[in-house]
Amino acid sequence: MVVRVCHPVGPFRFMGKVVMGFQRGSKQLGWPTANLDPAAFEHVLDAAEEGVYVGWATVSDVRLPEASRTSVHKAVLSIGWNPFYQNSERTVEAFLCHDFGGRDFYDTQMKLIICAFLRPQASFATLEALKEVIAADVEYGIKVLDQPPQIDLSADPFFSDGNEPPTQVSHHTLTQPDSSPRHDRVA
Repeated sequence: MVVRVCHPVGPFRFMGKVVMGFQRGSKQLGWPTANLDPAAFEHVLDAAEEGVYVGWATVSDVRLPEASRTSVHKAVLSIGWNPFYQNSERTVEAFLCHDFGGRDFYDTQMKLIICAFLRPQASFATLEALKEVIAADVEYGIKVLDQPPQIDLSADPFFSDGNEPPTQVSHHTLTQPDSSPRHDRVA
């Protein structure tokens, strides 16, 4: 059973390039992800709990349709080592809840705000079980982002052109706060 919660965090702001990942998101899992360049998060997330988080993101690729590059998109993301695949490096992989028409946007600048923790990372017995849990994560994450205070961050000034993350953010660690969780139990 997977237990999901909604623990507000941060918000934490990151800006970095979208880099090529392991090529599993869309090909094996059916959930294409934008992988944030490790240079944008490597020291900030050292003490972060590995898991599934939600937030908001923009990508600024002139090759994308205007609606894709000028809108702030809901994001459900994985932070960690992805135990099912036993990754050798830590990643931040964001699924942006938008239809980009199959286009990739490698080497494009992505701005990402992480605002809530949903669940710790876990390994699953089969690829099908992992896919089912990811689908439920996305469904639950979208609902979380539709609620205050998370929805308010879609209008954060960070997403305005020219805004960079505040320098003090790089000195924080992303940890799960002590607060009363909202639970979603999935068998």
